[in-house]
Amino acid sequence: MSVREHLQRLSSDSLVYGVGAVLGRAVNLLLVPVLARVLLKQQFGVADLVMSYTQSVLLVLVFGMDGALARFFYDQPDRDARIRMASSSFVFRLITGGTVALLLALAAEPLAERLLGGAVYAKYLRLGALTLPFTLLCLFANDVLRVTFQPWKFVSLNITQTVLVGGITLYLVLHEHLGVAGALYGKLFGDAATALLGLLLCRHSLKLRFSRPLLTRMLQYGLPLVPVSFAYGIIGSVDRYFLQRTGTLDQVGAYAVAMKFFTVVTMGISAFQLAFGPFAFARARDPDAPKLFARVFALYITIASLGALLAGLAAPAVVELLAGPSYADAARPAMWLAFAAVAQGAYYVAALGITLSLRTPLLSWTAGGAALVAIIANGVITPRYGAEGAAFATFLAYTASAVMAYVISQRVWPMPYRGAKFAALFAGAVVLGAIVVRVAPPGGAGLALRLGAAVVFAVVAWRFEVWKDRGAVRHGPTASPE
Repeated sequence: MSVREHLQRLSSDSLVYGVGAVLGRAVNLLLVPVLARVLLKQQFGVADLVMSYTQSVLLVLVFGMDGALARFFYDQPDRDARIRMASSSFVFRLITGGTVALLLALAAEPLAERLLGGAVYAKYLRLGALTLPFTLLCLFANDVLRVTFQPWKFVSLNITQTVLVGGITLYLVLHEHLGVAGALYGKLFGDAATALLGLLLCRHSLKLRFSRPLLTRMLQYGLPLVPVSFAYGIIGSVDRYFLQRTGTLDQVGAYAVAMKFFTVVTMGISAFQLAFGPFAFARARDPDAPKLFARVFALYITIASLGALLAGLAAPAVVELLAGPSYADAARPAMWLAFAAVAQGAYYVAALGITLSLRTPLLSWTAGGAALVAIIANGVITPRYGAEGAAFATFLAYTASAVMAYVISQRVWPMPYRGAKFAALFAGAVVLGAIVVRVAPPGGAGLALRLGAAVVFAVVAWRFEVWKDRGAVRHGPTASPE
């Protein structure tokens, strides 16, 4: 296949998985107009804090098994070996998820005192903890459906999750008036039902079989990623932690709305990530693979940056439409968070050389450095600038992770990326968006300025010739991997 045909295949896979990713996360957006108006701003903030902390724990509980399954599934000699691998991963996730959930539920009161500002919120943390095993099983089912190339089952599972979580949440909040508890119960019951459906869809890849050698091999690959997941869990929650400790729950509520723009951009990026992993591993040994990956890197930075710019520029109008005027202060943080999502996605492409060389422990350095940036930046900036400061600190952390991953990856498995060129393109989009969102007046003139900014970026990207080899691929000799 030619480079163009490979790119078309990646685009097709990204589109299919994108539908699933969008539908799987759509509930986070569809509920905003309702919850932001029904719940008090402080209640909305508490619900977001619990879900944020739960998501951070979830990142660690995966133990890198998602990446390990994708990396080694295709190396197995036959179908029986692949079933043993998937079944072993399932047993491991079931045991670890249930154990950690129980421990967190038992420790809910001291954790609520520390993380939410009062033991009165312990019941919410317990609900979040009890949801963890079911969410883990949903993720496991998605992983299996992806590596076995069953995209439409993947899409169906995510549609089901959105409908169930959204429907149950709305019923409990609007009809039963359960407030924050209703939102958390909706997630618990919806994920539990989705997990059962997921296991049903994956039943042909699961049997009562367990292989310690296969599990050991997956853990050898995945466990070095645990510090990485832990570090990204810190990045994903430390912003709200500092905002809650140094500000108010009203600010946390506004920040929760701003984070939906991170979610929106991440939806599209997740579609690409889900397709890119199997795509890259399957083609890594092709002679033209480095040039192909460089083209992917260039197109990703360009398209994702344009998407983030559009999302950030539309933030003031979208926030007022979805959440109402009382959340207007969420618009400026939204711009930084949209570009933070782009940087997070760039990390996966930039770090490709590290994963191909099986030197995943190196990722601990990049993630640890990024987490340190997040802690320091939030400690310095958030108390002074509130929600926008927290968003900027998060942007800095994800950008640092992408830059460090790029530098280290280029040393262990060099790729002909044009890193400096596309870093400049990304930085230009960030600066353009940050300026325009501050100076654009309301009304038609502001709309014209926002559209003009998007056009300017598109023209610059066009001049960079990102869709051609000469614009995306660094020419000259490429060093051999270490």
